[in-house]
Amino acid sequence: MADRSILFFDIDGTLIAEDASRYLPDSAREAIKKARKAGHLAFINTGRVFINVDDFIRDVGFDGYVCGCGTFIQYQNQVLLHNELSRELCHEMAALAYDCGVFGLYEAMDANGVDARIEVAGEAKELIAYFKSMGKRFMTDVTAPDFYFDKFTGWFDDNADIVRFRKEVEREFTYIPRGTHFCEIVPKGFSKATGIEFLLKYFNIPWENSYAFGDSNNDLPMLEYVKNSVVMGESDDTIKEKASFVTKSVREDGLYHAMEHYGLLG
Repeated sequence: MADRSILFFDIDGTLIAEDASRYLPDSAREAIKKARKAGHLAFINTGRVFINVDDFIRDVGFDGYVCGCGTFIQYQNQVLLHNELSRELCHEMAALAYDCGVFGLYEAMDANGVDARIEVAGEAKELIAYFKSMGKRFMTDVTAPDFYFDKFTGWFDDNADIVRFRKEVEREFTYIPRGTHFCEIVPKGFSKATGIEFLLKYFNIPWENSYAFGDSNNDLPMLEYVKNSVVMGESDDTIKEKASFVTKSVREDGLYHAMEHYGLLG
């Protein structure tokens, strides 16, 4: 189809409510179903690694997934790209995080990892408990020879040596601030935007037919890359400035509203 478009959806704060309810509106399911029926492609594009994409999200029905901020791409059941880090680099980063007082959630395509030597609290504790309740596999010894990850997120307090941590991390990774005491660490050369670029080439879809839906800092690469960028209504003003269209919130059927605005529902 010459007029086929490709749509990329962030998860938290975009597809689902960014709170403990993890509310996913029926209108979003309906909009994605209609868009695919009209011949468009729909991909999740998330900072989450593949293992951490909930079953109820997969059940919506997507053509594929861009996970781990572009480090993993799957179309239907075929893995098109997976960037694997060396075990040496993984051990080095886990040791750095420990030394600097940063609690890391180490995320791989098929497992999560935490440093059992560091006490976890707050938002990180809740998130890890949630993933464990889903039966996700966890590695707890970051010094073990087979410890690995694709990317990681970090939580820290005012006592952490975040200056040293960021300086040393940025030799090999991109440091993404996600709030006062939260960050996301992604291998250099990968982002939500590189995942989009890869798939536009793979499907030979013109850039003008690219759409991204997001709400936060780690969505900026894809929002800035695509022709049509949609930002959710509850996003910060700095994110909204990057939007081609600002839609309503998740609970106000924001995705359906935006996709209807762009004529993507057939």
